[in-house]
Amino acid sequence: MNKWIGRPSPKSMHTGTGWVRELNKAWTDGEYAVMSRVVKTDWGDVIHACMRNTDNTDIPWAEKQRIKNDLFGVESTAIEVFPAQTDLVDEANMYHFWVLPQGIKLPFGLKEV
Repeated sequence: MNKWIGRPSPKSMHTGTGWVRELNKAWTDGEYAVMSRVVKTDWGDVIHACMRNTDNTDIPWAEKQRIKNDLFGVESTAIEVFPAQTDLVDEANMYHFWVLPQGIKLPFGLKEV
């Protein structure tokens, strides 16, 4: 297991624009960089997290799962979204996921709910 180290966030350094400027937590483990912010929703506070690796290449699903578990908890549910083309933002090689509030379960999955 990699050890995560807290880093200055865009919000703490007063850098970035738009949603990037709202990222208030940042970590690295030497291979991956992850930043997050809290988004107020009808479901409660959802954590928007974005990640990339130092090679700027694809990240395997198992690594995304490990990162979610390490930083946000093994029992947390997170979703990765593939938006409608009109809502697509594809300006950086980053992956985004949203960690749902504790107790919120998706009404679907591979196991019967």
